[in-house]
Amino acid sequence: MGMDAHTAMSTSSAHKLMAWLSPSYPIGAYSYSHGLEYAIDAGDVHDADSLQIWLSDVLQYGAGRNDAILLAHAYRAAGDALEALSDLAIALSPSVERHLETTAQGAAFSKVTSAVTGREISAMPLPVALGVAARAERISLDDLIPLYLHSFAANIIAAGVRFIPLGQTDGQRVLHALFDQIDDIAKQAETASLDDLGSACFLSDIASMKHENMTTRIFRT
Repeated sequence: MGMDAHTAMSTSSAHKLMAWLSPSYPIGAYSYSHGLEYAIDAGDVHDADSLQIWLSDVLQYGAGRNDAILLAHAYRAAGDALEALSDLAIALSPSVERHLETTAQGAAFSKVTSAVTGREISAMPLPVALGVAARAERISLDDLIPLYLHSFAANIIAAGVRFIPLGQTDGQRVLHALFDQIDDIAKQAETASLDDLGSACFLSDIASMKHENMTTRIFRT
């Protein structure tokens, strides 16, 4: 019976993660490019190789790693600590558009997930809200962080596929090439302290600042 119960729990958790991190989950993820639209327009990203390099840096040295650390801490936090973590996540946004990206998606995730699960989740930045929801649903942090980073990367790649443009197969090649790096970052983030937060992706940050002044835009960020 114990084995059956464990299998049922694992399957249930997998379904929830697949739903939450799917492009079809109604948080508007498809409308954000994380500054990539400007980088493409400026010629900094122009093919599969340059997209992979750009995204690899964002994952390792920018918002990807920071989000993973924030998610891990949110999974364990409660009360005032959770509120402080939300404030920290917002403070780490280097531009108006990055602030919009994490808060708008987080608020949408909290609203939809509260309605679906019946558990009230306050509006928080996306990685914080996801950590809170996962803990409440008893989803393993080991599963959560790498799949969150996978979803984060896949969404940016989808923007590149549409705007560079790239073929769907090239987009999948870029994602596949990032799997090992995603697993490494997730493993580090699980035990990282808040002092390990930081970013060195200056071109990505500047792209997000310049994006808001583009005359023609497809994406919100």
